[in-house]
Amino acid sequence: MSKNLIYLLVILLFSIIGMRALFHPGLFTAHDIWHQVIRFYYFSQSVNDGHLPPNWIYNLAKGFGYPLFFFSYHLPWLMGILILKMDLNFFDTIKILFFLSYLISGISMYFFMLNLVKDRTAALTSSILYLWLPYHFMVIFVGASMGVAFIFAFLPIVFWGITLISTDNELGVPILSLGLSGIILSHFMHLIFLLPIILIFSAWALANNPRKTVILKRFFAGIFLAVIISGFYLIPAYYYSKLTKVYTESGYSELYKRNFLNLTQLLYSKWGYGPIINNAKSSEISFQLGIAQWLVLIIIIIMVLTKKLSKSYTHLSLNLLFGFIVYVFLILDYSKFVWAFLVKFISLDFPFRLILPAAFISTIFAGIILVNVQKRLRIILTIILILISLYTNRNHTKVNQYTIYPIKTYLDSELSMTTNTFNEYLPLKADPKLLDKPWKEAFGMDLSFSNTKKGTDFITFEIKTPYTQKVSIGQFYFPGQLLYVDNRLAQFDTDTKGLIATKLTTGPHTILIKYQETPLVKFSKLLSLIGILAILQLLTKQINIRKKADS
Repeated sequence: MSKNLIYLLVILLFSIIGMRALFHPGLFTAHDIWHQVIRFYYFSQSVNDGHLPPNWIYNLAKGFGYPLFFFSYHLPWLMGILILKMDLNFFDTIKILFFLSYLISGISMYFFMLNLVKDRTAALTSSILYLWLPYHFMVIFVGASMGVAFIFAFLPIVFWGITLISTDNELGVPILSLGLSGIILSHFMHLIFLLPIILIFSAWALANNPRKTVILKRFFAGIFLAVIISGFYLIPAYYYSKLTKVYTESGYSELYKRNFLNLTQLLYSKWGYGPIINNAKSSEISFQLGIAQWLVLIIIIIMVLTKKLSKSYTHLSLNLLFGFIVYVFLILDYSKFVWAFLVKFISLDFPFRLILPAAFISTIFAGIILVNVQKRLRIILTIILILISLYTNRNHTKVNQYTIYPIKTYLDSELSMTTNTFNEYLPLKADPKLLDKPWKEAFGMDLSFSNTKKGTDFITFEIKTPYTQKVSIGQFYFPGQLLYVDNRLAQFDTDTKGLIATKLTTGPHTILIKYQETPLVKFSKLLSLIGILAILQLLTKQINIRKKADS
């Protein structure tokens, strides 16, 4: 580690320079920044209410409740909860999370490339090019996409794990599982987007090791551990998604149609902060791959054609070039028929998200190039590539503007409805028209209310009805909700609008609706705990083995 310290300090320096806009007072404007504040606020409030991790949030969907954290990512907010304990506010914590995602991405890329090419200078160059990707800056400063920012951090960890496994290093299994579970818990959809390049690289790694059976077993062990660790999220998300509108919301399922790019946008597009209004092709956002990245691609093609690479690197480069071409094809609207087929089976949104794996491939090429040229040329190329990255991204390290609003402004905004564009995770029977009306404790004839109290996991109030009638409570039904009438567990059903409905007799009553984890959620959390203990045991074992070897 001491040999790597100077290189890690350089990565820290380039991270601070790239993210210096985060050190300014106040939050910054960006597409999803309000959503991130709202999500983080309710996540932390739900944790304070005793739910770790959170699931159903009573305050969302105008107060009718929404299963946000059954389906939204958890890992960034779990890290944020720890930072909040340091007496920081929500806004500073969000900026720290963005910075950490950025710094970790540079460090993880360095260690992956160091294990791949066995050269620190080449690994450092790939790391800096990965940090200074135009798309990296776009995700943080333009999109404020917290989950995607952490994908940058965990993707190299997956490849690092695969590389270690292919070289018979048993640390590869826990590292692979940490990387995969990190991606799942940061932005699960990206695992689907990244799967082709992960499979391509794994196939290359497997082909270069004669002990294929052992390597395959370790691959599957890492994948299995990742699934177990992510079980608390994966299992409920899969099972309960069938009880939401995500598969019936046409707006979401057709989102891909207006988010293809032109090839010219990948080559170069002017930097901007505006949203995508009608079509990604006509948006003000820059979707360029990066000048340094295109230069690297040209050089690697020339080196492959002129046979300047070793046999192993030639095979790897050809495989990665194939993956790059596939990703570029899928970003362009020529691939519309592929997307039309895929969305019948899985939820996918923006084709331009595939810029991330395409750019990742290009940064791998930078390291491969540098270890296959003479030392003097290696130094010259390193300086040229880093300088090009710094210069061409000099205007991408800025935010649009800074703002200072109280947290209440965010929570009272229309964006706090569900924090999902199409409200796609509303319960299947929920009537979306209710979101256009003021929230009420209950719906019925001549009702009166008092002493209303709400938390993230409960709502309670006093209700008075002049006669016996069926009353609809102002909460959508979702598994895990319990109804208490006058401190007694009560039976209920759902009305035509998806609300919890029960029969009340004449007179005053005390109503309490409380969310309680279902047996499935409890089982999933137990599974994750077992996975975490297993990976800690594996890491401890490997650390002890190394200590004995060093002594």
